[in-house]
Amino acid sequence: MLYRLIKLISLASVHTFYRRVSSQHLDQIPNKGPIIFVCNHPNTMIDPLLVGTTCKRKLFFFAKATLFNNTFTNWILKNLQLVPIYRRQDDSSQTNKNTDTFEKGYQILEQDGAFLIFPEGISTGDRKLSKIKTGAARIGFGAMVRNNWGLNINIVPVGLSYSNPIKFKSNVIIRYGKPIKLKSFEEDYKHDERNCVNQLTSQIQTALSKLTTNINDLESEEIVSALELIYKKELMIDLGLDLKNKSDDFSATKGLVAGVEWYFKNRPSKVEEFKEMLKKYQDNLNLLKLKDEFLNPSTKSVSIIQRAKIITYILLGFPIYLYGLINNIIPYKLPRWLAKRFAGSKSEIATTKLVTGMGVFIIYYFIEIIIFAIVTNNVLFTILYSLSLIPSGNFVLSYIYQIRKYRQHLRFLTVFYQKRNIVYQIIEERQKLIKYINEAKDEYMRIENINSKK
Repeated sequence: MLYRLIKLISLASVHTFYRRVSSQHLDQIPNKGPIIFVCNHPNTMIDPLLVGTTCKRKLFFFAKATLFNNTFTNWILKNLQLVPIYRRQDDSSQTNKNTDTFEKGYQILEQDGAFLIFPEGISTGDRKLSKIKTGAARIGFGAMVRNNWGLNINIVPVGLSYSNPIKFKSNVIIRYGKPIKLKSFEEDYKHDERNCVNQLTSQIQTALSKLTTNINDLESEEIVSALELIYKKELMIDLGLDLKNKSDDFSATKGLVAGVEWYFKNRPSKVEEFKEMLKKYQDNLNLLKLKDEFLNPSTKSVSIIQRAKIITYILLGFPIYLYGLINNIIPYKLPRWLAKRFAGSKSEIATTKLVTGMGVFIIYYFIEIIIFAIVTNNVLFTILYSLSLIPSGNFVLSYIYQIRKYRQHLRFLTVFYQKRNIVYQIIEERQKLIKYINEAKDEYMRIENINSKK
């Protein structure tokens, strides 16, 4: 009962926190039979919420033992089907307790259940896949051996890719990979247990790498992020990909990551040259407080009719914006403040925002509704007021986005007319950047024998 309730709350929470949650290849997940889900771990508690609310199966979750730090949380977490893992980096003297953890894993699999484990063993918040640990493979093979290889255990890799892991109303893609059948490792395991465990762990690492847009070296993250901003749209058009298709978007990002990492390894001098060009371009944009999208030739200009629609929207929407702002400003701002003050690492920021936001919004809305009911003494008005709180809050975010976007448009026009020569200079810098990137792309694809029409 508690599990179902929390799952419903979690489903509502993640779809409120993120603008778009896209699940891909759900058909890869077996409907029955024992499963070990293995997933990358960039975002502490939000990662299990995303997998738990999108996969077809009821899950147990393997989590670090430090979360079970008192009697109350221990009771809550175990009722939510969390199983403690004792990590060496937390307390090396406690690792012997993992015998019970493995036993619990065996029991779940023997009952045709499913559990989620994060084989990196740590959540850093970086766009990098850490070295995979052997726990998932050892539990899986242990259950197979204990049942004389009679179980049909599958390991399903799951890749989480965030557009921005800490930003409210960003996007996230959950990609489920092809199941790895442990039955196929029987002969190899009987021949050499340790080598087989390492072989499976390596296969999990490879699968997670393919399912995510992570990078192997954090040094390349700055360039990948810049290319996603200024070049990915053009690349997708050039390759004939659908700009609205999440799979195509993922493929384009994977291509950018692969290309950048290839240049870091094989053409470091060109990387440094590109960094200098990129820095100069970004510094000039920042100096004029402009965004790249306004210099992108593919960006459509705003017509007079569109401008009139935007102004009308701003004027007519202002009362709704003001209403939504009054009712939502405190519960919206407070979780952000709490995250800045109490989040211990980058990977905990979004979790802190989400968890505190759930509590703050529920309490604040409850107080507002009670006050409104007392003041109006009208049940119908109170119900309508209650139903308006969330939509009006969402409207505020949309309104602010449109205002900022139009303000940027006006700023670009102002700067263009006042400092036309400088704007032309920046446009020329951008064109040089794009030419440089295109030449680099052609060289990379030629050397690696990649066909752009595939």
